[in-house]
This record gives sequence, C-alpha cells and structure tokens, in this order.
Amino acid sequence: MDIDKCTPSLDKQVERLSLSDSLIVLIVAIACLAVSFAFTYGFFFEVNFYLSSFSSFTYIKKSAVLVAGIALVPVFFWFAVASIQKLLGVDNQKCVVQCIRLGLWGLTFYFCLVFVANQFIVSTLKLNGYSYCYWYTGPSFRAPDVWLKNENLCLQSGSLIRSDIEDFFEGYNQQGTEPTLAELERFITETKQVGEDAIKGL
Repeated sequence: MDIDKCTPSLDKQVERLSLSDSLIVLIVAIACLAVSFAFTYGFFFEVNFYLSSFSSFTYIKKSAVLVAGIALVPVFFWFAVASIQKLLGVDNQKCVVQCIRLGLWGLTFYFCLVFVANQFIVSTLKLNGYSYCYWYTGPSFRAPDVWLKNENLCLQSGSLIRSDIEDFFEGYNQQGTEPTLAELERFITETKQVGEDAIKGL
C-alpha cells in the first residue's frame, strides 16, 4: 500500500470530535489494532502447529480461517490509522478510500488463501495418519473440522455432545495418550445420562 496516499494534509483540518465521538473512534481504533494482532498471532500459531510435532495429539480441531486471516491484517491496521487521524482532527478521506480498496483486495486474497490453507491442512493431517470425523464436526459451514488419530473413536453417538467430547479428548492430548474405545463409549453413555437426569429434574 502507498503510505503517501494515507498521509494527511496538514493544512486541511476537519472539525474536532465531541468527547463521546472521540471515545467511540478510539475504541474502534483499538479494536482494529487488536484484530490485526489476533489475526497475525493466529497465523503464526497455526503455521507453527503444522510445522511442529503434533502427532501425539489424538484429537485435532482446526480451521483454515485462522490461517487466511493474515490477508485481512492490512485492512484493519490501516483502518486503525484512519481512525487515529480522525481522532486527531486531520483529514483522513484519502486513507479511508485506500482502506476500502485494500479491503476489496484483502477479501479476494482471503478467500483464495482459505482454499489453499485448507488443502495444506488436509494433506498435512492425512500424511500424519489423521482421519476426518464427521460426527464431531459442527454443522455450521464455518465450524472447525475435527480430525482423529484413530478413526475408530469417531462415534455417531457422540455427535450430540460435541463440546463434552472435545473436553474429553483435551485431557488425553495434554497427556500425549489415547483413550480406549471402551473409555469413550462409557464417557458418552455417562454424559448423556447426566443430561437426561437434568432434564427430568426440571
């Protein structure tokens, strides 16, 4: 991006914002910077995860969205710059226009990167012996895919308690061990029973 196009004209001042409006603009600027940081951190965290040793994990829940988010970092960053210019009472029209143009390119690159990142994730997990688990993956299109080291642990009976299943596997991931099929089936049965008892008690 051409930084000069976002450089405000010092001789073109705009009307100062009220205190309440300034507070809103400041919050927007901070939020944009926070999102930029989150996307950047998420990108490097995810890349490092797939490039490091993760084969000890029994349960993996991943999405290409976090990796592709890096494409939107410039958009949020420069929108934060435009917000700060507005806060300081200088003209930010040129910067806003550039942010919109950058946003269009960013969204295009984002969707392309989602496809590329997804292919990379799928091939990497399959190469390391993981299998996609339909029953533990959320129904939403944006829901992260769930992959298991042992495909025999992907049970339809656990599809209605996905969050509990994730907590169950998380303990084994931390220990670097794998539950037995009997342990998983017992957990599903007990968890469902607790839920049924709670409903009956209402």
